[in-house]
Amino acid sequence: MPKIFSNLNLNGPTPPRVQPVLGEWGPQHVPTTKQKRRMRIWVGLALLGAMIAIFLLGWYVYYVMTGNIGFGLGDNEQFLYGSSTLTRAG
Repeated sequence: MPKIFSNLNLNGPTPPRVQPVLGEWGPQHVPTTKQKRRMRIWVGLALLGAMIAIFLLGWYVYYVMTGNIGFGLGDNEQFLYGSSTLTRAG
């Protein structure tokens, strides 16, 4: 199974004097790998939510200022509308 996340080993090449205190089942007062993975996912979702909120705020300001929905929707004139009213000079 391919690894999605990097190696989350807290100790790495650090000297023993700076490594966390080990309890009976592992480091004490240190987040587990599962908690860190979960937090990475939550941070990604929070970032996505913040970007969507900023986009929607910008769209709302644009809509209030112009009265146009944007993206070419809700326009009174379409791109080819003006060309169909042209007449030929005879």
